[in-house]
Amino acid sequence: MREKSRKKQAFRQNLTDLMIFRKRWWQHLIFWAVALLILLNIFKTSGAVEKIDVIYTVIFMLPIVCIVYLNLYVALPGLLRKESYLIYTLAFLILLTSGSLFLYLLFDRWIDLFLPGYYFISYYNIPLLMLYTGSFLVLSTLLKLSRSWFMLLRVERMTSSQQLQSLQSQINPHFLLNSLQTIYALSLEQSERSPEVILQLSGILKYTLYETRQGSVELEKEIGIIKDYVNMYRHRIEPDHVNISMEISGDPEEFLIAPMLLLPFVENSFKHGLQASVEKPYIVIRLGVSGNNLKFMVRNSRGEIDPAGLEEEKGIGIENTRQRLELLYPGSHKLEIANLDDTFTVNLSIELKRK
Repeated sequence: MREKSRKKQAFRQNLTDLMIFRKRWWQHLIFWAVALLILLNIFKTSGAVEKIDVIYTVIFMLPIVCIVYLNLYVALPGLLRKESYLIYTLAFLILLTSGSLFLYLLFDRWIDLFLPGYYFISYYNIPLLMLYTGSFLVLSTLLKLSRSWFMLLRVERMTSSQQLQSLQSQINPHFLLNSLQTIYALSLEQSERSPEVILQLSGILKYTLYETRQGSVELEKEIGIIKDYVNMYRHRIEPDHVNISMEISGDPEEFLIAPMLLLPFVENSFKHGLQASVEKPYIVIRLGVSGNNLKFMVRNSRGEIDPAGLEEEKGIGIENTRQRLELLYPGSHKLEIANLDDTFTVNLSIELKRK
């Protein structure tokens, strides 16, 4: 059953390749037209191209065309798809050798049988014929592989884009849930600050709904959302009971950053830092811009009764942000998370892009 399934899959793939060829026939036509012109200029016996030169060149090319398409639509898809590189190399050498030998025999012995009046002779030995055949095989293979790699890159980009959208769609509801819990707590206290907090939340939600659709936002806006979030939480807690410190240094005006990239770390610090069983919980936020490098640090206290543990391991916010960093800033960021008995610290550095 598995063998039949493989054969059906291979047949469908070959059929797909043929359909692609039909759609791109003009590209193949241009390729062979250019090849014909090049070979004509090599094979012509005088200053001008004669009829006999055209006939000789066309006959010379026909076996090469067959060899090239056997490689492109039989050997290459079938063997490389199974990652049988050694077998493909052997098949490539067989095609190269058999094609060169056929050309030699064609002009040395067989051509007079069906074109007796032209007196064609074999001008080239087998090594030179292998050079001609190998050139077409290698060039056509490289063109085929380059097209496949280009398509693969497009698929990877589309996949990465879809993955980013999925991660973003998870982060936004997660943020909303935490914010609504804050407003709910204020409403239970019948606090006069509830309208102000709701207004701040509406501004943050406007940012998450509209600004986050873009691939990047101004760093100033991202910092502004963090400030609004911190201020929103300040209304919920008593300043004598919790110490919240936030410092911004450097000039963020010239830089861009992926939206909602820093806020999940701040959310996590408030969610777990305020529950710490210490005499006075604290949250420290430091953000600095130097050159084109952003350094971001969030530290919060942790206590013995911190029930949720690491959000990095069980929650959505930090883990999703880690994945977004890998997709958006590969090789240009460094994320370090330290989970100690009494503190939880996030250190992030990113190479920023300018506007």
